[in-house]
Amino acid sequence: MKEHIVIKYRHTVLFYLLATLIPWIFWFAASYVSHHVVYSKSTWTAPLLGLAGLCFPMILTIMLVSRHQDLRKDFLGRFLNLSFDKWQYYLTACLLMPASILCAMAVSLLFGYSPSQFVITGHYTFTSGVFPVWFLLILAPILEELAWHGYGTDCLRSRMSLFKTSMLFAAYWAVWHFPLAGIKGYYHANVVSEGWLYSLN
Repeated sequence: MKEHIVIKYRHTVLFYLLATLIPWIFWFAASYVSHHVVYSKSTWTAPLLGLAGLCFPMILTIMLVSRHQDLRKDFLGRFLNLSFDKWQYYLTACLLMPASILCAMAVSLLFGYSPSQFVITGHYTFTSGVFPVWFLLILAPILEELAWHGYGTDCLRSRMSLFKTSMLFAAYWAVWHFPLAGIKGYYHANVVSEGWLYSLN
């Protein structure tokens, strides 16, 4: 990315304040609903609150980017500038997440956890409310990519080096998901219920 574009991603504090506060409000509300009697009366409430929190950073990114022509052009250029000459990067991007998950599972074996976690059970081990699990598994990364790599990492990069940006964002991204651990039946809640080692892993 050209340096003169990077410096135009200037609303770092505003972005991260709103991208944290608003989703957390939705997710803590979803957590409350999922554990109380109101959830049995409206099974849509908690999932919709969760989805609203997930969508907000992307909406915020679009709002901030749409105000400046240069940022709009840069934003759209990232998603429309596909080249088959870079197939190895696309392949790496697709394989990186599954590979990191398998590595994390392998590390857990060193701490005495069962190899049965590598067995494909044929059914989902967590829920996503009324939405199909596959729907959120596909939608969540897309929405997050649009938000974090559409504005979030760039506004950090405008203030610090690439290494510091990567380290700071990695820590933020992990903490950002924290409230999801309170939503009954969600993956994050299931991981927390397994104990601190699973959560850390």
